[in-house]
Amino acid sequence: MIEIQAFDVHSASDAAWTRFHRYRRLRDAQIHPGEPQADDAEFEHAARRPMPFHDAWRFMALDGGELAGNLMLWTRRPGTPGSEDFAPHVDAWLGVLDAHRRRGIGTRLLRTLLDFMRAHDRRLATMNAHLPEGHAFLEAAGAVLKHRMVENRMSLDGLDADMLARWKAQATEGPVRSGLRWEIHAGRTPTSRLASLMSPFSALFNDAPIGALELPPARYQLEGYADWYRELDRSGGEHFLVLLVDAEGELAAMCEAQWDARFPDRLHQRLTGVARAWRGQSLAKGVKAAMLECCRARHPELRMVLTYNADANAPILAINRQLGFAVHRRQGCYQLEVGALAASLPRQDGAPG
Repeated sequence: MIEIQAFDVHSASDAAWTRFHRYRRLRDAQIHPGEPQADDAEFEHAARRPMPFHDAWRFMALDGGELAGNLMLWTRRPGTPGSEDFAPHVDAWLGVLDAHRRRGIGTRLLRTLLDFMRAHDRRLATMNAHLPEGHAFLEAAGAVLKHRMVENRMSLDGLDADMLARWKAQATEGPVRSGLRWEIHAGRTPTSRLASLMSPFSALFNDAPIGALELPPARYQLEGYADWYRELDRSGGEHFLVLLVDAEGELAAMCEAQWDARFPDRLHQRLTGVARAWRGQSLAKGVKAAMLECCRARHPELRMVLTYNADANAPILAINRQLGFAVHRRQGCYQLEVGALAASLPRQDGAPG
């Protein structure tokens, strides 16, 4: 009674989309209770929009004709920057509705993942889990926990404005830091400036802890920002970027965030980074404080800030605790070798294990 079907976002009928939206709203309510959901039109736009560097596949699991689970896969598109390094990899997300669990649906979707990895010559799948049953499912499939992430959230109601002002001022005070200068972009950053930041941003990101994850170095790409800005233009979103630059014009520290007009009370904190030569000088506190001051001044309706941090990133976690962030959810990042996945699945007639 379990059937796996490919779901083509470009050719799906209205009836198929209606069924899928009913499923995804129920799924999201189960795994992210209380969180706002995109409306149907926004979701379809996001699903159909070409990504600048990745291709995506979707598969649906039907249980007695009822949509009960899904599998999403992403791979780096051949010919894009760094695609050779990402050739062995696939990112995956798998979910099954609560009422349909323990019926073999997850296992059938894992078989679909295995078939995809073999057909596309992918050796390693990267998957995340934050619920206990998700961790247990991935471990049973042979996946190995490689990294831990924490989603932290902060209410702005109790934010200490005086502390922010002190942190921002201290970032450029004293003889060691006297050559630093602020550069703050609210809403958008000029393309020419972004182009000059792609290499230092990549270096900062690749210097952040990622546990034992087997991944090629990340590359910030100007095309990625251009694509993101087009979406921000469409939805009414804004990009905030705070930089500290030294006397030679080199990047010392940065912090960026995203605001979305569709969810105006929330701010999503993105990367915060400090160049190695400037660590230990409280620059991370300074750029975070400057970011929060800028965003609150521009959007007084903000009530919450969300950010993701590596569980091993003690300095940033300590700063976030001082600001008032608290743990909302913990997430495990797993990697699954194609051989381990094959060994974990029950054999099928005519199919290798």
